[in-house]
Amino acid sequence: MKYLILILILFVEISIGSRLINSGNLFSELKDYYIPENLNYYSGGYSEQHCKDSSYITVPLGVTGGLDEGSLSSFLLTKKGSSLFIGLDAGTVWQGVRRLTMLQDFNTVFNITYPPWATLPEQRATWFIKNHIQGYLIGHSHLDHVGGLIVESAEDQLSPKKNEIEVGQPEIYKGCIEMLHKMGYVSDFANITSIPDQKKPIIGISDTLYSMANDLFNGYVWPNLPMYGRYSYFYLGNGNQYSFKDLTPYADKYTSKVQNEFPFNHFVKSFEICHDSLTSTAFILTDSISGEQIVFFSDTGISTFRCDWEYKILQVWRNVKIDKLKAVYLESSFTNDVADNVLFGHLRPKDIMKLMDSLLENSIQTSPPKTNLKHVKLIIEHIKPQVGINQYYLTSQRMVYQQLQEINNHGVKVIIPNQGVPICF
Repeated sequence: MKYLILILILFVEISIGSRLINSGNLFSELKDYYIPENLNYYSGGYSEQHCKDSSYITVPLGVTGGLDEGSLSSFLLTKKGSSLFIGLDAGTVWQGVRRLTMLQDFNTVFNITYPPWATLPEQRATWFIKNHIQGYLIGHSHLDHVGGLIVESAEDQLSPKKNEIEVGQPEIYKGCIEMLHKMGYVSDFANITSIPDQKKPIIGISDTLYSMANDLFNGYVWPNLPMYGRYSYFYLGNGNQYSFKDLTPYADKYTSKVQNEFPFNHFVKSFEICHDSLTSTAFILTDSISGEQIVFFSDTGISTFRCDWEYKILQVWRNVKIDKLKAVYLESSFTNDVADNVLFGHLRPKDIMKLMDSLLENSIQTSPPKTNLKHVKLIIEHIKPQVGINQYYLTSQRMVYQQLQEINNHGVKVIIPNQGVPICF
């Protein structure tokens, strides 16, 4: 009996076609989950060498699609050389930032500095949220996409009353502080304590923001902090394009002074997409100077309700310039063995690769046309943890990656993100 138990505990690595069975001994280390030579599909890298030819850096703050409340769908996005970030969904914020700011070389690579009093990890994480996240694009109002923003909202603001936006020391002249001074916003007020509260923008379609205002920031589920000057809502119309500088609470005379800097030099275009009974959103971000594009999808997929999810995504692809596309964020909540009728508005690897076919076919093409997606990074979001029976004893992340690669006919660079580890593209 003792030997039988040992056999059951110790998995043997066996090849079954292109599939593997996990060899981990009680799963005590990362290598027990993932074969070491394949770890690089996680981080994507963010060192100077990895980022040499890249324009953008994204930071996964949360990467799973439920259960793990410490790592729910959320990303930050910045342009190389900037210390300002925008949020793309906000399921987990503080925990992801805390992990990020503890990376050994993060603060050096991104030129992030802290006030002298910010020495504890929680102090640095909170300072980063206050001073380096400029605003949030929210794709839909489910808690696993907004919960982090709700919970950390009490500390998500630089306070003039604490002199946090006064530059008394050069080492903290970065992030939102630098932005406010470049705008000339601070110098317009005689007394530092008289500067109005800085409302961070929460940007989304009407359905999303209505739900956040009435169901979450409503004084019952959570205090109505937007009403008290913490945030401003900016409503986007379906298929409409906006300059990011118009999606802030600052007057044009201020934003015009930073219009060539990230994120104010970007356009945002929103598209309504299907997520079962809910309307979700895809955002196309376009650099107004270089024309480079990023497409971020909040949850979407095969619906049990009447919603033509493929047609909705087709409308997104028709606005993408394929030669300018840098990255696509798409969810794969489940593996290929999950049936259509229990997807509830989500995707699998086989659905994603069909969408890559559609992207190449329906996007705005070059002449001669591009025949592959080797220049594009496909960042996979919202993978649900493996909690049921699985004959290969592999995590969902590993299974999703493998299933995507098996049918990756266009050479798109598949990235399964790891919380807190930046990715360049």
